[in-house]
Parts: sequence; C-alpha cells; structure tokens
Amino acid sequence: VMSVWRQKAIECAPELKADFQAIDLTPYTVFMELLPIVRQAHLDKDYDRLTKIYSFAEWCHKQKDEKLWNAVGVSFYEHLVDTDETFQQFTNWIKKEIYFDIRDLLNHRADETQMKRLDEYYGFKKKE
Repeated sequence: VMSVWRQKAIECAPELKADFQAIDLTPYTVFMELLPIVRQAHLDKDYDRLTKIYSFAEWCHKQKDEKLWNAVGVSFYEHLVDTDETFQQFTNWIKKEIYFDIRDLLNHRADETQMKRLDEYYGFKKKE
C-alpha cells in the first residue's frame, strides 16, 4: 500500500510518478522536486497545479509526523523566498498561521526587505 503522502505527491506531479514510487524516496526529496515545478506553475499561471501543490504542502505541515512537517518547512516553504516568481506570490498562497509557524525558517533565508514585507502583510509583531 502506498503511503498517503506519496499518493498526494503523485497527484501534484504525475510526470514524476516513477520517481515518487522509489523505495528510498523521502518527503524532503519530494519537496525539492516540487520547487521548480511550483515556480514554473506560477509563470504559467497554472492555478490547478498551484492549488494541488500548496494544498499538499499545507497538509504535510499539519501532520504529526515530524518528517512530513519538517520536510515541507525546510525543503519547500523556506525556499519560496529564493526566487521572484514564488516570493511575489507568497502571500496569495500561504496562510497566516503557517507563516507564523515557519517565520523563523524564512528569516534564515530571506533578506530584511522580504521579511519586513511579509511581517507587515501578516501582521507579525516582534516581541520587544
């Protein structure tokens, strides 16, 4: 029986089905593979695919299994600030509660201007 996270990954990128069925596949690899796909989907305005990928990311984020929520954090969310295509669209796809959860990760990669913009959008107040 295929794990739920694998099935969901394959729904996001059916063209990677063979790769995503590999025995040694980890959720970290899945998200590394989905990053260029999500970038391209933004360029193509492929909202169907974007919805699938961001929903999968959110689903993983909410799981109790550390390898799922940690993988989506470090192999996906954290990298959305790396390219303009994904950063410009970040606030359209990432819910406030997820932003608050992953803010520290983002803070390691994003520059000050990016963090200021996200903090303002999500209403994040630094503790004095």
